[in-house]
Amino acid sequence: YQYNSSHFVMMNDSTSGRKTSAGVEGSYAEGTGWEEAKKDFTWRSGDWTSKYAPWGDGASGPRGGTPPAMMWVLSAESFYYAAFYMLSQLTLNLEGKAREGWNWNCWNWEIDPVEGTKGWFPPNSSLPGNVNQLYATNSAAISGCMPVTGFASQANGLRHIFSQPSQFREYCEQNPTAAGCQPWVEDVMWSGGAFGSQRFENYADQPYVFAVVVDHRGYWIYRWIPDATTGETGWPGVGRHGADRVLVKRPRAVADVGGLATDVRGDVPEAVILQPSVPPEAACLRSSIETVNFQFGADALGAMAAQLGEYQPGGALEGAQNWWAHFADTEQYQNYPLSICGVPKTSLQAQYACNEDGTFACDCKVRLQGEDETSQSSTFMKLPRSLWFLVLTGLGACSWFLSKPVARQ
Repeated sequence: YQYNSSHFVMMNDSTSGRKTSAGVEGSYAEGTGWEEAKKDFTWRSGDWTSKYAPWGDGASGPRGGTPPAMMWVLSAESFYYAAFYMLSQLTLNLEGKAREGWNWNCWNWEIDPVEGTKGWFPPNSSLPGNVNQLYATNSAAISGCMPVTGFASQANGLRHIFSQPSQFREYCEQNPTAAGCQPWVEDVMWSGGAFGSQRFENYADQPYVFAVVVDHRGYWIYRWIPDATTGETGWPGVGRHGADRVLVKRPRAVADVGGLATDVRGDVPEAVILQPSVPPEAACLRSSIETVNFQFGADALGAMAAQLGEYQPGGALEGAQNWWAHFADTEQYQNYPLSICGVPKTSLQAQYACNEDGTFACDCKVRLQGEDETSQSSTFMKLPRSLWFLVLTGLGACSWFLSKPVARQ
C-alpha cells in the first residue's frame, strides 16, 4: 500500500491474491488468493527454501513504496515458522533476474518484521526462543540513508537523560522507571534481533493478519487474530480473507495489555511493536558517540544535509540523505507505552522446550518459569502451508525509497 497523505492505497503490481475493484481477497481452503497467484511471485531460493517477491525490470514495475508512507499486509492461515520481510525494489529486481542468469546484487536495505531464527545460528545451536517465536529486526542490512537506533542507550547518545524517540518524552516524564526510559540503568534493544525482545509467538494452524507501516516515526508492526466469525481485525477494511483497495491511515488503538509490550504470546488478539526511526536530529545524537565511518559518517552527513536543505540535486551536500525526514507521521502512535519498542531482555522469564535441534515440534508454546511443563508433539516442525493474500510492497531503491517485502516460507 502507498500512502497518499490521507489514506493507504493498494498497489496492484505489488499485491498477490485475487484482485478486484474493491481490493484483494483469497481463501486457502478454496485454493484462491495467494494459492493461485504465488507462481507469479517466485524468487530465487537461498537461506530459505522457498521465497516469493514482486520483481520486474525496473521502470516497467513494480515501482515499490515511497514516502510519505507505505504499508504491507499479510494474512496467513498458519505462520508457525516463516519470514515476512522487506527489501529495496532494486534488490528484489536484481535477485529476481538471478533466476535468468544474473549473479550481481546490492543488498542495501532490509527489515525483517516477522522472521524465524533457525538460519541465524550454526547447526546444533540453541535458538533465543522457541522455533515458533518469530523476531523483528531492522539491522540485518542497514542503509546509510535510513539509520536505526540499536540500543536505547545508543539512541540517546549514552546520556543520562531521555530524549529519543521524541514522542515518548512525555510518557517517560510521567513514568521515569518504565522499560526504556532509563537506559543508563537498564538498557533495551530497540532494533530487535537476538539481543532484543521484539518477537511474536505464532501457533500452528492459527490464523493471523500482519500489517507493517513505515512512516516518520519508524517501523510499526501489527498482528491480529482475526475475528472467528467475521474475519475482521483492528484495521478497518483489513480482514482474514481480504483487504480493501483504500484503507484509513491507521487501525484502532491496540488496547490488549499483552500486545503493548514486545515478546508477544501466541494467543494475544492484537499487538503492536515499534522499531523507532532516526530522523535528522536523532541521527546527529546517535552518530555522536560513534567513529566516523561509512555508516555513522553517512548518517551524520545525511542529517546535516536534511536540516540545511542541501540534499537535493545541485545542493552542497547532494546525495547525502536521511530518508526519515521525507516520511509523514501517519499518527500510528496512540498514547502507547514505550514497552512497544522493547523490554529488557532480563525480563524474558520464559522456559523453552522447542529451541534446539531435535525438539522442534508443531505445538510449541512458551511457558513462564514455575508453570507446569506442557506436552510437546513428537511431530517435527513443518513449514507454514497457507497464505491467503499478500500485499508485497517494497522500497523504491537507494535512489528513492524502499521496495517490496518478500515472503519466505
